[in-house]
Amino acid sequence: MNYSLRLKEELIVGAPRRACCKKAYLRGLFLNAAQTKGGAVVLSLATLAARQECARVYRELYRGEALIDASTMLFSSERLYSDLTTTAPIFCCERCAVHFLRGAFVSAGSVTDPEKGYHLEFKVYEEEGRAFLVSLLEQHGWQAKCRIHRTGFGIYFKNSAVIEEILSALGANNALFTLMNAKITRGIRNEENRATNCVAKNIGKSVEASGRALDAITAIRQAARFDALPQELRETAALREENADASLSYLAKLHNPPLTKSGLNHRLQKIIAFSDTLHNKET
Repeated sequence: MNYSLRLKEELIVGAPRRACCKKAYLRGLFLNAAQTKGGAVVLSLATLAARQECARVYRELYRGEALIDASTMLFSSERLYSDLTTTAPIFCCERCAVHFLRGAFVSAGSVTDPEKGYHLEFKVYEEEGRAFLVSLLEQHGWQAKCRIHRTGFGIYFKNSAVIEEILSALGANNALFTLMNAKITRGIRNEENRATNCVAKNIGKSVEASGRALDAITAIRQAARFDALPQELRETAALREENADASLSYLAKLHNPPLTKSGLNHRLQKIIAFSDTLHNKET
């Protein structure tokens, strides 16, 4: 079962018990409902869990049975038709709005598996529903982005912190912890990758620096100027030649007395500068 479906089932398990919240929850479930001329209501839902939940809530509040044909549901209730067409959702307590959003997500929401990315979205068919939902989300401090689909609108969030807030507000604790764990795991992986890249970069720099120093020493010997180097630089040059693949840390310890990496690097730079001087004289 994918992450989005597990979230919907978690929201369904936590369906409201208070009468006012049940009505708000139903209005969220029927966010994308369409009305027929005969006073019936049609609702298309992709998931079985959402269809079963809509049928259950409708049965509980309107004492009727929904007709279901594949993903399409038909509700023959004049009272439901009137409630959906004549009044905007009414929230009687502080939890009603949250339960509306829970219902809206069950019927019209989706969320990406946090192992792959962060994206939570509501798909809404009509402009009226889009405007109402965006306004409700903004009242909770969540600024949604919108895009136009072929069949309506997408109201979405890509910020993981905002998605965490929404899941927390909806009471989807299991989904929230899954998201938080995925973020922690991703953060650890990113840190490991950065550390690996840093090590690789430093190795690359060391190899390049070693190559430059060896080239400089070779040029000095070819010019028969090796003995012109001060004693400490001749020692460093000889050790560099004998330990061409050694790291700076190891090479520094080979000196008598041992050098610091900074001190060794300073000597190598002097050797390179001396070689450059010889080259400039030749040109």
